[in-house]
Amino acid sequence: MIAGAFGLFLARHLEREYGVSVDRSGKSSTGLSRPDFFDWIAEVTRLRERGGSYDAVICMFGGNDGQGQFMGRRADPKWIRYGEDGWDQEYRRRVVAFAAAATGGTSALYWVGMPVMGLDRLHGRMRHLNRIYRGELCVRPRAHFIDIWRTLADRKGRYTQRKKIGRKRVSVRASDGVHLTSAGATFLVQDVAPRIANHLLGRSQHTFAGAPTVDEAPSRDATAHASPQ
Repeated sequence: MIAGAFGLFLARHLEREYGVSVDRSGKSSTGLSRPDFFDWIAEVTRLRERGGSYDAVICMFGGNDGQGQFMGRRADPKWIRYGEDGWDQEYRRRVVAFAAAATGGTSALYWVGMPVMGLDRLHGRMRHLNRIYRGELCVRPRAHFIDIWRTLADRKGRYTQRKKIGRKRVSVRASDGVHLTSAGATFLVQDVAPRIANHLLGRSQHTFAGAPTVDEAPSRDATAHASPQ
């Protein structure tokens, strides 16, 4: 999601409305489960070495992670299937490793959760992954989980294809029940961007879901590095 319109619109909004300088990096159809296809932990390490220090990192994972995790060609086992013993433990380890590599121990981390899904199996898996993100980030200094589960849901918290925006009901989700329409991406940005920017710029002491309070506010000329999947 964040590799597409949502990430692009979020970067533009942060720059235009809040004066935050944003560097974007993303690759579609990737996540933390398949480092054999694309290794985000190694990639974010390279990005930090190349780009220097950032005030904050914004990321979003999950859409492609509710599957088997590749452990390595010489590992035993080579794969841990979703739902098997050890899957959660390994995925938690990868979340922690990414967070450490992305922030370098100095940057704030804003981890955008996954939204409600239209496909039943994917819906359950994304809810489970959100619990993992929340649980790991709540004990990490300057790490913040941004819960968007209900942002794109109906009034009862269920999946909906359309949302009322102004006086109109607008399609916010693509026909696959997963991705966002352009209007949906814009709608989500309007919810997420102020939550990140106002906190990052010290305008709000809002504590995000599962996250500790930040004791010190960063400088107003903040930079954010978006690391989407």
